[in-house]
Amino acid sequence: MRNIFIFLEDKLSTKFLIIKLLILIIIFSPKNLYALSGEEINSYVKKWLALEGIKSNPKFSPKKKLSDCNQNISYKKHNNSFKLIKVTCTGKKPWTIYVKTNTNTLTQKKKQKKFQAIKSYQILVLNRSIEKGNYLRKSDLVFISSARKYNFYNNKEELVGRKVKQNLRKGQHLQPRHLFKKYSVNEGDVVIIISKFKNTEVSTGGIAMKSGNIGDILEVKNSRSGKIVKGTLKKNKKIKVFF
Repeated sequence: MRNIFIFLEDKLSTKFLIIKLLILIIIFSPKNLYALSGEEINSYVKKWLALEGIKSNPKFSPKKKLSDCNQNISYKKHNNSFKLIKVTCTGKKPWTIYVKTNTNTLTQKKKQKKFQAIKSYQILVLNRSIEKGNYLRKSDLVFISSARKYNFYNNKEELVGRKVKQNLRKGQHLQPRHLFKKYSVNEGDVVIIISKFKNTEVSTGGIAMKSGNIGDILEVKNSRSGKIVKGTLKKNKKIKVFF
């Protein structure tokens, strides 16, 4: 009977010894014996992308087990894209995996667009205020930078001599609706009336009663007599009248 108790006592001692050894192994064994789960990888990747200002929903297998790296893990975007992240362990048991992030690409594009440099355009505006009925001079026009593009006028010469339909303020960008149609002579312009009598040519000042282009027949008012005559518009605002 005594031998049986001694046997049982030895058995229990051996069992306790084994348990103690297992506890010591667990306590003092290297950390890389522990597993890192796929769920933890997803969490780490999500937090890392959040630091980059990117919303994501990593889809690495949650049940997957990987050797622990004592947190010595590096994250890099693959092929210059945050859609796939290269996760590398540099521990004693190195490994590399690729994690799909399902990033919100629309949000990323908006963010990139927000920080893009704003493109500027050169547009023509008035250098001073102009009253209705006046004519534009080259000195009245100036180019400025604008974030908005206007396709109306990009050459000062197009506007020089044009008559304005309304009062325009300084800084106003010019549109066709602001100006009368471009004519060689505008209504109210001072012109030169030329008439021929035999071999003699006589000229006097006049006022154009209508707008027109070279070759048009216009009515003009003689500034001296006040008489209205008709004539053909020539170059340099000359009206060759006929009787």
